[in-house]
Amino acid sequence: MYRAASLHSLENSGSMNFRTIVVVGGGSAGVEVIRGLAKKLNKSKHRLILITSRPRFTFLPATQRLLVRGDVPLSNVFWPYDQIFGGFPGEIIVGKVTYLEENYRKGDSGGFIVLERGERIGYDCAVLATGSHFPGHLDFPLDDNGIIQHVQSWRQRIASSRNIVIVGGGAVGIEMSGEIRDAYPTKNVTLVHNNCLLLDDTYPDRFRMDIEIGLRKRKIDMVFNESMSSDSKGLLPISDGQDFLRCDLLIPARGGRPNTNYLRFLRPSILTPSGHIKVHSTLQVKSHPNIFALGDIVDWPEVKTLSKITFGQSAVVIGNVSSFIKGKTLKKIYKGTSEVLAVSNGSNAGASYIGFLGGLTLGSGLTTMIKSKDLGINTARRIVGLPAGVEEEEYE
Repeated sequence: MYRAASLHSLENSGSMNFRTIVVVGGGSAGVEVIRGLAKKLNKSKHRLILITSRPRFTFLPATQRLLVRGDVPLSNVFWPYDQIFGGFPGEIIVGKVTYLEENYRKGDSGGFIVLERGERIGYDCAVLATGSHFPGHLDFPLDDNGIIQHVQSWRQRIASSRNIVIVGGGAVGIEMSGEIRDAYPTKNVTLVHNNCLLLDDTYPDRFRMDIEIGLRKRKIDMVFNESMSSDSKGLLPISDGQDFLRCDLLIPARGGRPNTNYLRFLRPSILTPSGHIKVHSTLQVKSHPNIFALGDIVDWPEVKTLSKITFGQSAVVIGNVSSFIKGKTLKKIYKGTSEVLAVSNGSNAGASYIGFLGGLTLGSGLTTMIKSKDLGINTARRIVGLPAGVEEEEYE
């Protein structure tokens, strides 16, 4: 599966008899596209490559429990890619992408994806699925040893802190506060949010209030309409400076930023001021018909959640890339999907929102079944092609 290709073969991969599709990004979006394309493409005509910066699939939604609890093995959230292609003889290249370079000569199409170490991987069609970059505790290194040290460091920092302040009242901050409360019932945990209610105005107030009530029942404090520096500690000023929060550890949880820096040299430019990728409703990148994009990185007016990929974007990209590479008309259109969000509050509580039929709110019981108990690990394993409930070999 992990094939070491020569520089010559990589540079000429797009000009062989095979039509080459390269998916950049080995997270949930990239994996769903790879597995979908593997079922549609002809292995005698098409070459399918995944480029990933990490040697293992990282199921990010479950990493916060890993960072808090010493009894959670790394194998719960870091999995091998060995079954991702199913029966299709695809390739995985582990490396960091530096930039994309298109063919600009008349009559040529496609281009090259250039890695940090110098390789140039040719493509006829590229799919960008590089997701978000998160600061602080979710900023995992790319190598196994670095990941182990990162996890051990955060576990020690959380265990040794009495007063923990989490900045950001979105799903990341809410779920981190619940995980810490599960593991440490007596620590002081405060969630600071720059809004009057948790999450944002995309969701109805009743749902946001349900989450707040659930956190308060677990003695998690909240400070609203405030923002704090991620490097602050000690006594943190609130409002006019008359009140302070004690803080031994401050955890930034303001959400991620699109991981698209490697596209800054592509012309015409495809990036918005926020770093998101401009796309058509076919999820083709504007002005670059050989390139498609999905996930957190696309400029689309909706909340960036995993459900958007699973219930909408991946099917559009899989269908359109398959048509494009075969010279057919693109028929799949992305129109957005309903808001669906499940927010855990530790392993036995939480709340969920389903944005159709007038909007449905689910309580702790159903949310625990849907997500909180295992954080969606078994469902995610099936997406990667791994059996549910089977732990991989540990590497700590």
